[in-house]
Amino acid sequence: MTQGTFIFILFAFITSLPLLGHKGKRHGSDNSKEKISQTKAARPTQELKQINDWYVKEIEPIFKSKCFDCHAVAKKLPWYSEIPGPKHLIRRDIREAKKHMDMTNDFPFAGHGTPLEDMDALEKVIGNGSMPPLRYRVMHWGYRLSKKNVNKIQDWLDRSRNLISPTTSQQTD
Repeated sequence: MTQGTFIFILFAFITSLPLLGHKGKRHGSDNSKEKISQTKAARPTQELKQINDWYVKEIEPIFKSKCFDCHAVAKKLPWYSEIPGPKHLIRRDIREAKKHMDMTNDFPFAGHGTPLEDMDALEKVIGNGSMPPLRYRVMHWGYRLSKKNVNKIQDWLDRSRNLISPTTSQQTD
């Protein structure tokens, strides 16, 4: 088998995998933009500013190296991103990722949820290891989060939730 044939077979296999960013579950397309603006208006700016300061200092560097290629502005796309077929899939996957959570402009993220919903979504995907999706991991082996980074993100999520809704977290203790 030639190297070209192997690459073609590998590419065909990878592109046939579903993206499964949320374990195949779809999100409802309710009035998410309205929910985001209501939440931002309801939350004191000082709390969101402090959460964003923590994010920029502690979490953004992790996300830049692991998540930004799809959820923000890609540093550089892979060599095969200009080949018809892969180019279409890559562009579609990036659009879909940003619809869910766009990390381009710090926290709170743009996308389909409120800041608390985004925190819940992040906690879920770091907890179950569903990000990055399998199809992406096959070609980009180094993009999984380390246990240290998972713990750092979880700590940020916990502190942020306590800041936004201390009564909710006290009730669950």
